[in-house]
Amino acid sequence: MSIGTKGSLARRVAAAVGALAVGVMGLAGASLSANATEVTGVGNIDPNTDTTLTINKFDGKEGEAGDGTKQDTSGFGNALAGVTFKVQQVVSKNGQTINLDTPEGWDLIKDVQAPDVTSAPYALQDVASLPDSSVTTGANGTVTADLPHGLYYVTETGHGDNNIVSETAPFLVTLPLPQTKGNWLYDVNVYPKNQVLAAPVKTINKTEDQTGVKVGDTVEYTIKQTVPRLNEGETYDQAVIYDILKADELAYDATTSVSLNGATLAEGTDYTIAADGSSWTLTPARLATLKADDVITVVFTAKVLKVTESGAIENGPGSGKPGEPGYGSTFNGTTTPGEVTPYTYWGQLQVIKQDESKNPLKDAQFAVTAPAADGSCPTDITGPHIADGTSDANGTVQWNSTPTSPLGLFVANSSNGPLNNPTRDYCLYETKAPAGFIIGTFDHLVTIKPGTTTGVNTVTVTNVQQDHPNLPLTGAAGTLVMTLGGLALVAAGGAAYAVSRKRSAR
Repeated sequence: MSIGTKGSLARRVAAAVGALAVGVMGLAGASLSANATEVTGVGNIDPNTDTTLTINKFDGKEGEAGDGTKQDTSGFGNALAGVTFKVQQVVSKNGQTINLDTPEGWDLIKDVQAPDVTSAPYALQDVASLPDSSVTTGANGTVTADLPHGLYYVTETGHGDNNIVSETAPFLVTLPLPQTKGNWLYDVNVYPKNQVLAAPVKTINKTEDQTGVKVGDTVEYTIKQTVPRLNEGETYDQAVIYDILKADELAYDATTSVSLNGATLAEGTDYTIAADGSSWTLTPARLATLKADDVITVVFTAKVLKVTESGAIENGPGSGKPGEPGYGSTFNGTTTPGEVTPYTYWGQLQVIKQDESKNPLKDAQFAVTAPAADGSCPTDITGPHIADGTSDANGTVQWNSTPTSPLGLFVANSSNGPLNNPTRDYCLYETKAPAGFIIGTFDHLVTIKPGTTTGVNTVTVTNVQQDHPNLPLTGAAGTLVMTLGGLALVAAGGAAYAVSRKRSAR
C-alpha cells in the first residue's frame, strides 16, 4: 500500500471517529480505558471477526459519553430490566451499500447524525436474527446481540415495568467501533440512561394529631413528589399530582396547601385543582421554573363518610386498579402510582337505654368525651363533648352527627399500611335521665374497636326509678276504732238484754 493510500485511510478513520461520537452520546458514565482483551483488532478491520452490541440500562443522571468499552457500573444507579430496544441496520445511502469493511462504506457515513438515517437518502433494515429486530434487557439491565459488521440505529421502544419519564434518544453505533491509534473494538458496550419517575409518598396525620374523631369529620393527607430528572435539552411540559378517593368512604374536602421546596404556591397562578378535587396540576408558568429533585408537596383534607365493615378505610384502589393506591403522579406523560397505602380506622358506639324490666326508655341524654391525660374517665364529666345524644322510643341513643346511630368514632391512623387490632378509648356519660328515673351507674370508659360489628362497642344503661315520698296511712286506724266501737255496742246491747230478762222474770 502506498503512503498516499495509507494517509487516505487514516483520514477516513479519523473522520469516522468524529462522526460516530454522536453514536455514543447519551451513554452514561465516565469512560475507562479499554482493557487489552477488549481491543480485539489493531490496524485493518478483520472482516472475519464477529461483533456484538451489549446494551447496559440504568437509571439516573446522564454522564459523559462512553467509548464503547466495558464500564464499572457500581455508581450508575439501578439496573432497569424489561427495557426494549429496536436495532436496525443502516444498509445504504443513495442506493449505495454501506459496507464498513471497505473504505467506501466509511465515506458514506461521514458526519452522519442519528436523525439523518430515518429517511432518504439513507435506508434502514431490520435485523433478521432478532425477533421483531428488538432486544430486551434482563434482570441485570443488560442484553447482548450478535450482529454483523455495520452501522446500527438503536431506538428505545418499551419501558417494561419501569416508570421512565425521559427516554434515551435514538443513537448510532458502528460495529466494529473505532478507538485510537488504529485500534478497533469488536465487542461494544453502550450505557444509555433513563430518567425514572420516583413514586410519590403519601402520609396521613398521626393518630395523636387527629382532631376530628367522629364520622363526618376530616382526616388530613400529605403527598410529596420529587421532580424527576430529564435528559439534556428536554423540558417539563406536565406535572400532575392525583388522588382518587373511594366515593362511598372518603370525600375530598379542601386543599390545605400546595408548595414547592417548602414555598407556598398560589392557586390559579402556580397550580389548578380539578373540579372534584382529585388532582393538582402545575401551570405552564410554574413548569418553566421546575428543576430536577425539586419537591412538590400537596396537603389536603378528606371527609370520612362511614364506618366500613372492617373499620379500615384505605386510600386505594380509588384508581380502580386492584392492589394499586388511588394516588400517584404524572410527568411528561409518564404516570406512576404510589407505593404505600395510608389507612384510617373507625369504629362504632351504640348505647341502649332501658329500665329494670328491660323496657326501653326515651329522653335519656348522653355525652361522649375524650379521656383525661392519664387515660381515665373522671366521675364527673369534664372537657368538651365529642357528641351528644338522646334515647328514642326504642331506647336507642341518637347522636347529633351523621349517621345518628350508632356513633362512628375514630380509632387510629397509619401511614405505613394496615394495623393489627387497633383500639381507642372514649368516655361515656349519662347527663340527664328520663323523668322519674335515676341516672345510671356504669363504667364510663368504653373501648372502640374498628368495624361495624357491635358486641364490646354496645353499652346498655339501666335506669332505676326514683323513690316516691311517704304517703299518709289511708284507713288502718279508723277501722280499728270502728271495730272497737262495734264491739262496745254489742257488749252494751247484750247487757241491756240481760237486764230486761231479769225484770221480766220478776
